[in-house]
Amino acid sequence: MANTAEVKKNLYSSLKELGLTDLEADLYVASLSLGPSPIATIAARMNISRPNIYKVIAGLEGRGLVAISKKKKYARNFMVEPPTAVLEKLREKRETISDLDETVASALPDLLAMYHQGETPTKIKVLEGKEQFLQTYFTVLDEAKDEALFFGSLADYIGVTSWEEQSEWIKKRYTKGIRIKALLLPSADAEKVKSKDAVELRETRILKGAAPFVTFFQLFANKALVWQPRAPLAVLIEDEYIVAMLKSMFAWMWERSG
Repeated sequence: MANTAEVKKNLYSSLKELGLTDLEADLYVASLSLGPSPIATIAARMNISRPNIYKVIAGLEGRGLVAISKKKKYARNFMVEPPTAVLEKLREKRETISDLDETVASALPDLLAMYHQGETPTKIKVLEGKEQFLQTYFTVLDEAKDEALFFGSLADYIGVTSWEEQSEWIKKRYTKGIRIKALLLPSADAEKVKSKDAVELRETRILKGAAPFVTFFQLFANKALVWQPRAPLAVLIEDEYIVAMLKSMFAWMWERSG
Protein backbone atom coordinates (compact mmCIF):
# COMPACT_ATOMS: atom_id res chain seq x y z
CA MET A 1 0.00 0.00 0.00
CA ALA A 2 1.32 3.45 -0.95
CA ASN A 3 2.41 5.72 1.91
CA THR A 4 1.03 9.22 2.49
CA ALA A 5 3.92 10.93 0.70
CA GLU A 6 3.41 8.81 -2.43
CA VAL A 7 -0.34 9.43 -2.38
CA LYS A 8 0.18 13.19 -2.18
CA LYS A 9 2.79 13.05 -4.93
CA ASN A 10 0.40 11.18 -7.23
CA LEU A 11 -2.41 13.60 -6.41
CA TYR A 12 -0.13 16.56 -7.13
CA SER A 13 0.83 15.04 -10.51
CA SER A 14 -2.86 14.58 -11.34
CA LEU A 15 -3.62 18.19 -10.46
CA LYS A 16 -0.77 19.38 -12.67
CA GLU A 17 -2.14 17.25 -15.50
CA LEU A 18 -5.43 19.13 -15.13
CA GLY A 19 -3.52 22.36 -15.71
CA LEU A 20 -3.36 23.70 -12.16
CA THR A 21 -0.53 26.07 -11.28
CA ASP A 22 1.94 25.11 -8.55
CA LEU A 23 0.16 27.35 -6.03
CA GLU A 24 -3.27 26.00 -6.96
CA ALA A 25 -2.05 22.41 -6.56
CA ASP A 26 -0.36 23.29 -3.25
CA LEU A 27 -3.56 24.92 -1.99
CA TYR A 28 -5.70 21.94 -2.96
CA VAL A 29 -3.37 19.45 -1.24
CA ALA A 30 -3.05 21.66 1.89
CA SER A 31 -6.82 22.19 2.14
CA LEU A 32 -7.42 18.48 1.72
CA SER A 33 -5.48 17.89 4.94
CA LEU A 34 -6.82 20.89 6.86
CA GLY A 35 -10.48 20.42 6.01
CA PRO A 36 -12.89 23.40 6.13
CA SER A 37 -10.79 26.32 7.37
CA PRO A 38 -10.90 30.12 7.52
CA ILE A 39 -9.09 31.90 4.69
CA ALA A 40 -6.65 33.38 7.23
CA THR A 41 -5.66 29.87 8.38
CA ILE A 42 -5.07 28.73 4.79
CA ALA A 43 -3.02 31.85 4.02
CA ALA A 44 -0.87 31.35 7.13
CA ARG A 45 -0.39 27.65 6.39
CA MET A 46 0.84 28.43 2.87
CA ASN A 47 2.72 31.58 3.91
CA ILE A 48 0.84 33.64 1.32
CA SER A 49 -0.80 37.05 1.83
CA ARG A 50 -4.60 37.11 1.90
CA PRO A 51 -4.95 39.11 -1.34
CA ASN A 52 -2.82 36.52 -3.15
CA ILE A 53 -4.59 33.54 -1.56
CA TYR A 54 -7.88 34.88 -2.93
CA LYS A 55 -6.36 34.84 -6.42
CA VAL A 56 -5.31 31.21 -6.00
CA ILE A 57 -8.76 30.31 -4.66
CA ALA A 58 -10.33 32.00 -7.70
CA GLY A 59 -8.17 29.78 -9.91
CA LEU A 60 -9.44 26.65 -8.16
CA GLU A 61 -13.02 27.92 -8.35
CA GLY A 62 -12.63 28.33 -12.09
CA ARG A 63 -11.70 24.67 -12.31
CA GLY A 64 -14.65 23.56 -10.20
CA LEU A 65 -12.52 22.34 -7.30
CA VAL A 66 -13.80 24.63 -4.53
CA ALA A 67 -16.73 23.90 -2.21
CA ILE A 68 -17.70 26.91 -0.05
CA SER A 69 -19.54 26.09 3.17
CA LYS A 70 -23.23 27.01 3.50
CA LYS A 71 -22.69 29.34 6.48
CA LYS A 72 -23.32 33.07 6.28
CA LYS A 73 -20.88 34.82 4.00
CA TYR A 74 -18.82 36.41 6.79
CA ALA A 75 -18.40 33.06 8.55
CA ARG A 76 -17.77 30.80 5.57
CA ASN A 77 -14.82 28.44 5.61
CA PHE A 78 -12.79 27.46 2.58
CA MET A 79 -12.70 23.85 1.48
CA VAL A 80 -11.98 21.94 -1.70
CA GLU A 81 -13.99 19.33 -3.53
CA PRO A 82 -13.03 15.71 -2.66
CA PRO A 83 -10.45 13.79 -4.71
CA THR A 84 -13.31 12.03 -6.50
CA ALA A 85 -13.89 15.35 -8.29
CA VAL A 86 -10.27 15.33 -9.43
CA LEU A 87 -10.64 11.80 -10.74
CA GLU A 88 -13.84 12.73 -12.59
CA LYS A 89 -12.17 15.72 -14.23
CA LEU A 90 -9.16 13.58 -15.20
CA ARG A 91 -11.46 11.09 -16.88
CA GLU A 92 -13.32 13.86 -18.68
CA LYS A 93 -10.03 15.32 -19.92
CA ARG A 94 -8.72 11.97 -21.11
CA GLU A 95 -12.00 11.22 -22.86
CA THR A 96 -11.81 14.58 -24.62
CA ILE A 97 -8.18 13.96 -25.59
CA SER A 98 -9.09 10.50 -26.87
CA ASP A 99 -11.84 12.00 -29.05
CA LEU A 100 -9.43 14.65 -30.34
CA ASP A 101 -6.80 11.98 -31.00
CA GLU A 102 -9.24 10.02 -33.16
CA THR A 103 -10.30 13.19 -34.97
CA VAL A 104 -6.72 14.24 -35.73
CA ALA A 105 -5.74 10.68 -36.71
CA SER A 106 -8.60 10.47 -39.20
CA ALA A 107 -7.66 13.87 -40.65
CA LEU A 108 -3.90 13.23 -40.62
CA PRO A 109 -3.58 12.32 -44.34
CA ASP A 110 -5.32 15.56 -45.35
CA LEU A 111 -3.27 17.59 -42.86
CA LEU A 112 -0.03 16.12 -44.20
CA ALA A 113 -1.16 16.85 -47.75
CA MET A 114 -1.50 20.52 -46.70
CA TYR A 115 1.93 20.55 -45.04
CA HIS A 116 4.78 22.21 -46.91
CA GLN A 117 8.21 21.72 -45.44
CA GLY A 118 9.83 24.83 -46.93
CA GLU A 119 13.20 25.39 -45.29
CA THR A 120 12.50 23.12 -42.33
CA PRO A 121 15.48 20.75 -41.84
CA THR A 122 15.24 17.22 -43.16
CA LYS A 123 14.38 14.65 -40.48
CA ILE A 124 16.16 11.30 -40.69
CA LYS A 125 15.54 8.43 -38.30
CA VAL A 126 17.45 5.17 -38.30
CA LEU A 127 15.40 2.11 -37.37
CA GLU A 128 17.20 -1.00 -36.21
CA GLY A 129 15.61 -4.41 -36.09
CA LYS A 130 12.32 -5.85 -37.26
CA GLU A 131 10.22 -4.48 -34.39
CA GLN A 132 11.07 -0.84 -35.07
CA PHE A 133 10.57 -1.32 -38.79
CA LEU A 134 7.13 -2.90 -38.41
CA GLN A 135 6.01 -0.18 -36.02
CA THR A 136 6.94 2.47 -38.56
CA TYR A 137 5.61 0.43 -41.48
CA PHE A 138 2.14 0.41 -39.96
CA THR A 139 2.22 4.20 -39.55
CA VAL A 140 2.01 4.32 -43.34
CA LEU A 141 -1.67 3.49 -42.89
CA ASP A 142 -2.15 6.48 -40.59
CA GLU A 143 -0.35 9.00 -42.78
CA ALA A 144 -0.94 7.95 -46.38
CA LYS A 145 -3.89 9.79 -47.92
CA ASP A 146 -5.08 7.89 -50.99
CA GLU A 147 -2.02 6.08 -52.27
CA ALA A 148 1.38 4.70 -51.28
CA LEU A 149 4.23 3.54 -53.52
CA PHE A 150 6.42 0.47 -53.05
CA PHE A 151 9.57 -0.28 -55.04
CA GLY A 152 12.08 -3.09 -54.75
CA SER A 153 12.53 -6.72 -53.82
CA LEU A 154 9.33 -8.18 -52.41
CA ALA A 155 11.03 -11.55 -51.86
CA ASP A 156 13.53 -9.95 -49.47
CA TYR A 157 10.79 -7.92 -47.80
CA ILE A 158 8.77 -11.05 -47.06
CA GLY A 159 11.98 -12.61 -45.72
CA VAL A 160 12.20 -9.87 -43.10
CA THR A 161 8.55 -9.81 -42.09
CA SER A 162 6.16 -12.64 -42.90
CA TRP A 163 3.12 -13.33 -45.03
CA GLU A 164 0.95 -13.16 -41.89
CA GLU A 165 2.14 -9.63 -41.06
CA GLN A 166 1.82 -8.62 -44.71
CA SER A 167 -1.78 -9.92 -44.76
CA GLU A 168 -2.62 -7.92 -41.64
CA TRP A 169 -1.15 -4.77 -43.20
CA ILE A 170 -3.09 -5.32 -46.44
CA LYS A 171 -6.37 -5.78 -44.55
CA LYS A 172 -5.90 -2.53 -42.65
CA ARG A 173 -4.88 -0.73 -45.83
CA TYR A 174 -7.95 -2.06 -47.63
CA THR A 175 -10.21 -0.94 -44.79
CA LYS A 176 -8.81 2.59 -45.03
CA GLY A 177 -9.19 2.61 -48.82
CA ILE A 178 -5.50 3.25 -49.48
CA ARG A 179 -4.38 2.07 -52.91
CA ILE A 180 -0.81 0.98 -53.52
CA LYS A 181 1.36 0.89 -56.59
CA ALA A 182 3.99 -1.84 -56.31
CA LEU A 183 6.96 -1.90 -58.71
CA LEU A 184 8.68 -5.19 -57.97
CA LEU A 185 11.70 -7.15 -59.05
CA PRO A 186 10.84 -10.48 -60.72
CA SER A 187 10.15 -13.30 -58.22
CA ALA A 188 7.56 -15.92 -57.36
CA ASP A 189 6.41 -13.69 -54.48
CA ALA A 190 5.90 -10.79 -56.87
CA GLU A 191 3.75 -12.94 -59.16
CA LYS A 192 1.74 -14.18 -56.16
CA VAL A 193 0.99 -10.62 -55.04
CA LYS A 194 0.19 -9.48 -58.59
CA SER A 195 -2.42 -12.22 -58.97
CA LYS A 196 -4.42 -10.66 -56.07
CA ASP A 197 -4.26 -7.03 -57.21
CA ALA A 198 -7.96 -6.80 -58.05
CA VAL A 199 -9.11 -7.72 -54.54
CA GLU A 200 -6.39 -5.91 -52.56
CA LEU A 201 -6.57 -2.33 -53.91
CA ARG A 202 -3.20 -2.67 -55.61
CA GLU A 203 -1.60 -2.36 -59.02
CA THR A 204 1.58 -4.36 -59.43
CA ARG A 205 4.12 -4.09 -62.22
CA ILE A 206 7.24 -6.20 -62.62
CA LEU A 207 10.50 -4.38 -63.37
CA LYS A 208 12.21 -6.68 -65.84
CA GLY A 209 15.83 -6.40 -66.94
CA ALA A 210 17.06 -4.61 -63.80
CA ALA A 211 20.16 -5.91 -62.01
CA PRO A 212 18.99 -7.74 -58.85
CA PHE A 213 19.19 -6.08 -55.44
CA VAL A 214 17.77 -6.83 -51.98
CA THR A 215 16.61 -3.41 -50.79
CA PHE A 216 13.25 -1.66 -51.15
CA PHE A 217 11.59 1.63 -50.34
CA GLN A 218 8.10 2.94 -49.69
CA LEU A 219 6.83 6.48 -50.33
CA PHE A 220 3.89 7.98 -48.42
CA ALA A 221 2.84 11.49 -47.40
CA ASN A 222 6.12 13.45 -47.33
CA LYS A 223 8.21 10.48 -46.18
CA ALA A 224 10.41 7.77 -47.63
CA LEU A 225 11.06 4.50 -45.81
CA VAL A 226 14.18 2.78 -47.15
CA TRP A 227 14.90 -0.75 -45.96
CA GLN A 228 18.10 -2.78 -46.00
CA PRO A 229 16.95 -6.25 -44.94
CA ARG A 230 20.34 -7.87 -44.44
CA ALA A 231 21.27 -5.63 -41.50
CA PRO A 232 18.32 -5.40 -40.76
CA LEU A 233 18.18 -1.63 -40.95
CA ALA A 234 15.70 0.99 -42.17
CA VAL A 235 15.99 4.74 -42.69
CA LEU A 236 12.92 6.97 -42.40
CA ILE A 237 13.42 10.23 -44.30
CA GLU A 238 11.00 13.11 -43.84
CA ASP A 239 11.74 15.56 -46.62
CA GLU A 240 9.23 16.61 -49.30
CA TYR A 241 11.99 17.36 -51.83
CA ILE A 242 13.70 13.98 -51.52
CA VAL A 243 10.31 12.28 -51.69
CA ALA A 244 9.44 14.32 -54.80
CA MET A 245 12.66 13.14 -56.46
CA LEU A 246 12.01 9.48 -55.58
CA LYS A 247 8.42 9.78 -56.81
CA SER A 248 9.70 11.13 -60.12
CA MET A 249 12.13 8.22 -60.44
CA PHE A 250 9.36 5.79 -59.52
CA ALA A 251 7.01 7.29 -62.12
CA TRP A 252 9.69 7.02 -64.83
CA MET A 253 10.29 3.32 -64.11
CA TRP A 254 6.57 2.68 -63.62
CA GLU A 255 5.69 3.93 -67.10
CA ARG A 256 8.41 1.79 -68.68
CA SER A 257 7.13 -1.31 -66.89
CA GLY A 258 3.52 -0.95 -68.07
